Amino acid sequence: MVIGIKYCGGCNPVYDRAKRVEKLRETNPEHEYVIPKGDQVCDYWVVVCGCSRRCAEMKKLKARYKVAVVWDEESFRQLEQELFKTNGEKPFLSQEKRTLHLHETAAATRTITKEDIEMFARLTGDKSSIHQDTQAALKAGFDRPPAHGIFIDSLVSALMGTSLPGSGTVYMEHNTRFIRPAFCGDTLEITVRFVSFEEQESCYTGLFFGTCKNQRGERVLTVRSRQMMMKTLFAVAGERE
Repeated sequence: MVIGIKYCGGCNPVYDRAKRVEKLRETNPEHEYVIPKGDQVCDYWVVVCGCSRRCAEMKKLKARYKVAVVWDEESFRQLEQELFKTNGEKPFLSQEKRTLHLHETAAATRTITKEDIEMFARLTGDKSSIHQDTQAALKAGFDRPPAHGIFIDSLVSALMGTSLPGSGTVYMEHNTRFIRPAFCGDTLEITVRFVSFEEQESCYTGLFFGTCKNQRGERVLTVRSRQMMMKTLFAVAGERE
């Protein structure tokens, strides 16, 4: 989870704000803490105020879940209880309604390994020799064994399911154009963009575009996907296109 940190102007701080944020980071190191620039969308925004006046500007902050304000030790403790629930194990994200912003993006990287290809073949039963045998790959027109195309496609699906739209989304349609192969050792950059949506009584139908590029910036595949997002789990900010 990405947590954006924004500090107030610091005109009259009554505690060491940076030190307290560092404690938050050390206590919960499994999350990414950033001080974004521009209009970046974060999962949570934490606005760190130096005193109880809480006069920091927050109107332009875009959060998928919530903009939270902290100003003393008690408010920091309440924040941690709200964000992270411990149920015998540490920790997991509290399930809250997520706000999606039209045109927001998500990205991830993945380096393909030999183990990835072998495990995908075992899991799906697709043991086509071109994915593991060089001679078979050469006869099929490749200079070495390519990774399964559907495995690469599934990386885009995984990003949609975990980041954008996120947990709880339901696939309705998925169309992929395979442009070039990816191979063991390639590092792929996967991106997803929220393009448009339609609103129904109980849900939104969102259109998302996905792209996968290799380490040379060459497109491996592109995806066009429609997702159903229930209003019990999602809200959408932005005008419908």
